[in-house]
Amino acid sequence: MDNNVEEEIQMLDVIEITGTVVEYAPRDLSFALPEIHPRLYQNVTEHLSRPEQKLVKQIPTPSRILLDQTAKTGNIFTPVRPLKTDRPPYPRRARQEGWHGRVILRLSIQPTGTVERAAIHESSGYPLLDDSAIKAATQWKFQPAKNGGFPVASTVNIPIQFDLVK
Repeated sequence: MDNNVEEEIQMLDVIEITGTVVEYAPRDLSFALPEIHPRLYQNVTEHLSRPEQKLVKQIPTPSRILLDQTAKTGNIFTPVRPLKTDRPPYPRRARQEGWHGRVILRLSIQPTGTVERAAIHESSGYPLLDDSAIKAATQWKFQPAKNGGFPVASTVNIPIQFDLVK
């Protein structure tokens, strides 16, 4: 049996996020500036302790499980299905700046249906939109892929489209 078989990555449907354009209107804010007394802050750093540094032990990644390929050929392999995919928020700054685009996330889904890892497969070109998509995706729940009757870990790509509406 060949152990170098590449995992098939499923592509899920596009999740579209729409937001309204935010118009920037300058405001005149007039208030008194606070008074700062430098002598109050002179000795603050002497009283702060250094944070304790700990060595973090790397957790070994689980070994890959060999799957029975007869489940696929016998048509008893069930792909991943989204259960709870709350739409990512469209960041206000991105709407103010007029940023829009598509980000494709690569999600590693555990046999329990939770997202183990979310990474950018293709960026929208705007880190703010990419970060919003990743934060939301880590909270999503899926019906895991099944090999026969057994839930298995899988990897999926999911496109998220951020569009502005005037």
